[in-house]
Amino acid sequence: MKRINKQSSPAASSRPAAASAVKLSEIGTPASQKTVRLAAILCALLAFVLYANTLGHDYTVDDGTVISNNTITKKGISALPEIFTTAYRAGFWDRNEGLYRPLSVAMFAIEWELAPENPALGHWINVILYSLTAFMLLLTLAAVFREYSLLFPLTATLLFVVHPVHTEVVANIKSRDEILCLLFTIVSLFNLHRYLNNGKWLALLVAAVSYFLAFLSKESAITFIGVVPFFIWFFHDKKPAEMARITAVFAAVGVVYMMMRYSVLGEFKGSPLLQLVNNSLLATDSGVDRFATAMYIMGKYLYLLVIPHPLAFDYSYNTIPVVSLSNMGALVSVVVYAALIWIAFKGLIRKDPLSFFILFFFATISLVSNVLFLIESTMAERFLYMPSIGFVLAIAFIVLKQFRLLKYNGGDRLASYFSVKPAFTVIMVLALTLYSVKTISRNSDWKDNLTLLEKDVKTCPESARIRYAYGSALLIEKALKEENESVKQALLDKSIVQLEKGVTILPNYAEAWNHLGIAYKEKKNFAAAVKAFEQARSFKEFKEADFYISAGLAYGEMKMFDLAIADFTKAILIDPANAEAYNNKGLYLFEKGVADSSVFYFDQAISLKPGFYQAYYNKGNTLAAAGRFTEAIQLYNESLKHKPDYVDAWLNIGNSYAAMKDYAGAMSYYQKVEQAEPGNRKVLVNIGITYRFMGDEAKALEYFAKAEKIK
Repeated sequence: MKRINKQSSPAASSRPAAASAVKLSEIGTPASQKTVRLAAILCALLAFVLYANTLGHDYTVDDGTVISNNTITKKGISALPEIFTTAYRAGFWDRNEGLYRPLSVAMFAIEWELAPENPALGHWINVILYSLTAFMLLLTLAAVFREYSLLFPLTATLLFVVHPVHTEVVANIKSRDEILCLLFTIVSLFNLHRYLNNGKWLALLVAAVSYFLAFLSKESAITFIGVVPFFIWFFHDKKPAEMARITAVFAAVGVVYMMMRYSVLGEFKGSPLLQLVNNSLLATDSGVDRFATAMYIMGKYLYLLVIPHPLAFDYSYNTIPVVSLSNMGALVSVVVYAALIWIAFKGLIRKDPLSFFILFFFATISLVSNVLFLIESTMAERFLYMPSIGFVLAIAFIVLKQFRLLKYNGGDRLASYFSVKPAFTVIMVLALTLYSVKTISRNSDWKDNLTLLEKDVKTCPESARIRYAYGSALLIEKALKEENESVKQALLDKSIVQLEKGVTILPNYAEAWNHLGIAYKEKKNFAAAVKAFEQARSFKEFKEADFYISAGLAYGEMKMFDLAIADFTKAILIDPANAEAYNNKGLYLFEKGVADSSVFYFDQAISLKPGFYQAYYNKGNTLAAAGRFTEAIQLYNESLKHKPDYVDAWLNIGNSYAAMKDYAGAMSYYQKVEQAEPGNRKVLVNIGITYRFMGDEAKALEYFAKAEKIK
């Protein structure tokens, strides 16, 4: 293989010997810069068209952790200093995570400032950045492989653009970190190549700055340090000392980033919380089985690069169970990767580009492979985003070499590059069409959380996380917001099915038990709710007040008042400004018979939330139980100021008047309840009793009969 270097003449590739299988009449002049730019624009436009159907999509899955549910991001532009001095998802949780990616989060904050609660802007920027990546990739490859036909970088870039495995990165706004990291890495490589050709320090400076921005986008940029010396070795004639000097520049950028990272996180490596639900490899202590499973996953990566179906946003426990080295998939993967390593090192000395493509793949996937060390995730399609460049380059190189088109030059007619060999054209059109159809189809799955989860729960039915996520989405996004009771009950049932499956797959899944408890509480199956909440707390110490409020309500409905009060007390300790916790503690102190203490908590709830109509109502009940009916009526009326159609308040005002023997006053409020809820059995009975006290037995019997007909 002829070595590419800066002294090579572009005209050299036009010699007949370089394209022996192509007729002389088919050989033109090398592509001009205009044609190269046209090809880059074509790739960028294709990228935009393929992902145009994501522009109207909602936030999905992890978008909440860095955008829609992140308290720092939602501060907007004012949060920029805080974003650069905190961990990646600091505004979502207080977990000590080992991620520092401020650039994409800073962009999200600016976008939130411009269009809060609107994901459209984020999707537009993702698609535009992906298109720009395609543009820069073509320009870079055309510059580096200038002695080859433009058909080579064009084929590789087109395959990269249409590859369905990239749908997670582009369709999920949160994966902006992946897009930015690769884009800035490509810009850095482009300028490194310019520097190696012309020796101008400005190009090297731009390369270094771009590389630093790649680091600020995602830590995986560190793998590029390993790519740099190989790039220089394969494509430029430089002495070892100069190779080392240039590599040192990029290493220095890495050191600057690591120091910046250390100042924020307090450590260089970071301390990610490894959990079984995230990484199935934690299910075994056997190093051999871990290696076998990691290699099995590496085999799946290669499979998805060739046949990207089916795709899923999550491959966590127990989608890929732990396997041993006797597993056929693991064995085949070991053999294939051993062969790739052999090919890579065989071509290293003679500078075969195929060797570089393989080494690029290995370098960029190494950190997420789970082979060298365990990471937070079992597997993810987004991990293939940068390594896929090595794959498409290798495929394009092999195919074009087989068709003897590596040196073909079609001049300034871009169409001529795909017309020289009909067989090659057919293969390319077929591959690009199949991948494009799959990409567009998969994009539609990312429309919103429920659409994605409903699809992927079928693809990965043994994923505890997908079961949990789907059940939680049905519960929180749908059931808890649904006003139609029959529809709500159906949604709760669907949610419970998914959450139950989740805890069956992973019995210690505390978060899934928690949401299962909430679902059962909403179903008024309080015994099952209590069991679920107790399971949840047995596996995790919750730090959220909402957990203890939900569990306390379930205990209270089961008449387990001491446990209920203890949970509300815990909620108040966690969040002293939580009006719900005070109100519920007061409610169950009243139920327990400690009425005097309950009034204090109702007053606290009202002071924290002046429009808290339930707290006024509950305090009214406490005073009514003490025979202070006039004061109780005042509180019920205060409750009605904030909720004018509060039927329970009307009913208890009527009850208070009845207790004071003001039957006319009682009747006026009972009739309001009857008009609002004709099927309210309780008020029909009370009206009947009131008529009896008023001496109208016929009317009393009429209402007793109405009540009797209602279940």
